Order: sequence, then structure tokens, then C-alpha cells
Amino acid sequence: MEGGIAKRNQKNRYMKRIVDAVGEDFELDGYFSAGLPRFVHKTSGIPFQFVPGGDFLMGFSEEEEHSAQALSPVLQLNVEEMRPIQRRVVGPMLVSVSPILNRQCFDEPGDFGSYSAYLTRDAALELAEKFGCRLPKESEWEYLYRAGTRTLFTFGNSLPSDDELEGWLSSNFESLARLRCNGFGLYGMTNPEWCQEQFTVSLADDATLLDGSYVIRGGGAYFWPWQDEEWVWCISAMRSPSSGLEEGEACLRLVRDVSFIDAES
Repeated sequence: MEGGIAKRNQKNRYMKRIVDAVGEDFELDGYFSAGLPRFVHKTSGIPFQFVPGGDFLMGFSEEEEHSAQALSPVLQLNVEEMRPIQRRVVGPMLVSVSPILNRQCFDEPGDFGSYSAYLTRDAALELAEKFGCRLPKESEWEYLYRAGTRTLFTFGNSLPSDDELEGWLSSNFESLARLRCNGFGLYGMTNPEWCQEQFTVSLADDATLLDGSYVIRGGGAYFWPWQDEEWVWCISAMRSPSSGLEEGEACLRLVRDVSFIDAES
């Protein structure tokens, strides 16, 4: 009994430290099912999820490659761009629950206000700064997408039914209740999203930069409904250069650093 009370008090202290660290721009808006607090940006009304820091293995593992080959023996992707496997450490942060929507960045979003907005990199950076946020680092993005998994996709090693995939791949965020979120409570990470860094030809520390091109993560939603093997764009480690964007536009997921010691003590 006493142990349970002590554990509950410890959790309450931890949650209070999170709320205090988030700052005055946000207000608490309940808790995700995993017990992680959710906030709302006061000025914009954009919902943000608190995600604790941690470490993970970044990149395309041999186990994930075997799972992909079980779906298609000949893979239409560049494995070397997603290797070598690297252990990365990520700090605690607030992350927008979905990509930024048309209604959140355009005065006249029209009939597509609830759809994810496609922005040039300059426009994405400007909007992020407006909200006191930033773009995710590439390692942060993969950490957020995986949400503690080591599977081929955030939703497992196999492809679910089209009806279930629709919940993962929809670009319409009018009703989150009908969509699927990952283990961190984040929606729509299958949309193509901007990351901070310039694109490198591999994950090696000394990898060559691809001039003028930045990292894009995600993308399976862009091609939905898929033709052939476009499911590869949902692979957790999948990465691509912005030079491959048809109109130089991708989606924006906001990140806000949370500065406190990420420990339940």
C-alpha cells in the first residue's frame, strides 16, 4: 500500500515538473492513454504531445530487411542510405500531435483546412519560428516515428488491411478519433515531413552531404492508395532527399524543447 502511494506521488511530482518546464505558451489538456501529458498551444490552439527522452537504434536493421523481403523479395529502396545502425540519444520534447494543417497556416484554407499543409522549406522554417518551435532533427523524427518499436513499420512487421491502413495514411485530420496513432500518441507521421539536416548519402558520421538537399522522412501517405511497392515509404528507417520532391514542398511537424532532467525522481 505504502509503496503504491509513494510510486503515485513520484509520478505526480514528475508530471508537475513537466508542466512547469513546458512554459506559459502551453496549457495542459489531459493525458494520452500511455500516461503522457498532452498540451495545447494557447495562441494557435495546436495540440502538442509530450514525449520523454530516451535512446534507440537508428537505421535499417537486418531483421527489418528480412521482414521487408518477406513482403517483396526485390526491394525498391537504397539500403545503404539507411545504414550503419547508430545508437542515438534524444531529449524530451513537445511535438505537434499531427502535421501542421492548412487552416493553421493559411488565411483561406478552403475545403482542405483539415488536411496537412505542404510547405516549402523556407515557409516551414518561418512558420516554426512563429510558433516558437523548430523542425525535428532526423534522429528525433525516427525516434518519434518508432515510438519504442524495433519493427519494419511503426505498426508492425506486416501490412494491415486497407481499412486499417487508411487510419495510418489519411491526410485529413478533421477527426482524430477515426485515425490511428503510434505509441507516443502522434498522428500522420506517414506524411512526408521536413527535418533539420542536409541529406547525407548514409547514416555514417562522415557521410557525404547531398548539396542543396535536406532530409525528408515519411511519405507513404503521399502515395496512397499505393501502386506496386510504395509501402516502402512507411518503413521506420526510410529517408529521402528533398531534391526528390515534385514541387519542393513537404509537411511540417513542430518540435519544442523541454528543458528539465528527464528522470522520474
